[in-house]
Amino acid sequence: MKVMKAKLKQVTGRDNGFTLTELAVAMLIVGILAAIAIPSFLGSRNNAYDREAQASVDAVLAAAEQHYANFGDFSDSAGTTCGASTQITKDIQKLDANVKVINSTVASQNPRSVSVNSAVTFNSNDELLGCQAFYAVALSRSGNCYVGRLTVEGAYLSVGSADAIIVKNSGSTTNNSNTAFSAEELNGRAYGVIKVDGAQSNDPATANGALDDVKTLCTAATMSDTVDQEGVTPTEFYDSWRTTVQSSNGSNL
Repeated sequence: MKVMKAKLKQVTGRDNGFTLTELAVAMLIVGILAAIAIPSFLGSRNNAYDREAQASVDAVLAAAEQHYANFGDFSDSAGTTCGASTQITKDIQKLDANVKVINSTVASQNPRSVSVNSAVTFNSNDELLGCQAFYAVALSRSGNCYVGRLTVEGAYLSVGSADAIIVKNSGSTTNNSNTAFSAEELNGRAYGVIKVDGAQSNDPATANGALDDVKTLCTAATMSDTVDQEGVTPTEFYDSWRTTVQSSNGSNL
């Protein structure tokens, strides 16, 4: 003990320990560092969570492309059903065993469970082109719901030239003034997301992006329903996984 006190006196010039002021300054520095580091850590963690969900959606879209190559469209292997079908779920599951493929009306609970659905498309002459659209939906551990859409042929999802199959160039829509993103009728893969708005209430009457609200909406049936404006609408799909942000009332956050 005497040796330690001697060393302390040699370093600090006094026998006693830290003063209250020195401790307060140290605590302040630690608090500042924590305030900087923790948000950065949480942001990186949520980004990793989101990429996990995105990867699952991409994997299921790849399986859907293989299914299309085998059967000529996105209807189930029996060739009789386009839309809600337990058979198409089984068909896609056989092609990708790394994720859990679930029915269109079942909400995704985690990034490894992907809700799927198929849909018909039409041309500009209102001619039915068959089961040419496919949806895959996964819930990130961050609470965001990621949506992938794959269309092979068609310009519209509804008759009467309604619900155009639009794919916008990648960009952030978080700033409401930035709305002029070029868009065109385009087939292929497209992406969207319903993002949690932490400032919103979980009251069903007022929730616009609340966590519980997003979880409820995270089904392929909701995303492929062109009438339901609570999901990602046909015009809110982008050509990559960049910051496509949609609230659960169909307006940009």
